[in-house]
Amino acid sequence: MTAAQTSSYTPGRTERWYGWADVIGYVAVLNVLILVFTLAGGVVLGFAPAVAAAVTCSRGRIRGEAQPLLRTFASAWREQLRRANLLQAPGWLLLVILGLNLTAFWGEPGSTALVVALVAAAALTVTHQLLVITMDAHYELRARDCLRLAFTFALRFPGVPLLLAATTTLVAAVTAWLPGLLPTVSIGVWLYLCTALCLSFFAANDRQVEADPSSTTV
Repeated sequence: MTAAQTSSYTPGRTERWYGWADVIGYVAVLNVLILVFTLAGGVVLGFAPAVAAAVTCSRGRIRGEAQPLLRTFASAWREQLRRANLLQAPGWLLLVILGLNLTAFWGEPGSTALVVALVAAAALTVTHQLLVITMDAHYELRARDCLRLAFTFALRFPGVPLLLAATTTLVAAVTAWLPGLLPTVSIGVWLYLCTALCLSFFAANDRQVEADPSSTTV
């Protein structure tokens, strides 16, 4: 094959299907690991480090880093056991409170405005939580800086929370339609897609910072 032929080569249908199958297999295994390690931590203490480990592994794969998934996930879970719980606790606690209130007022007469406000607050909390988790995996920051900078980042780039909220809503809607996806791929797909989105936003921010240092966000 000549150099010209090599440079003009584009993947065929088989290669594209293989690539999609590989990604689906990856997020399926990731989904299982999240559930297993969440249970290993007694659910309450296991979920946050499992999410952090999933984001760390997703980041590595998106960046093209070769890594054994199980070993990398287990190592990240152990390392993040304390930090992830402390970092994510405020966000998950707020979501639980919002969810309980939403359940209590859903369908009640005259509560439409309150329900809309609760849904909006929950959406903002989820997007902020996703930014916090991915920012913690991508940058070397103190926990309180992650919480603050995630909020600043969302305000500076309003498209970020909109895309994260849309992705979360889409995955939730498909899962509600096909509940069997929840224990198989839904959580893995959600975190993988949101990690990919956040990394692209962070890369854009980093390029802007290089061009104009005075515009630093992270």
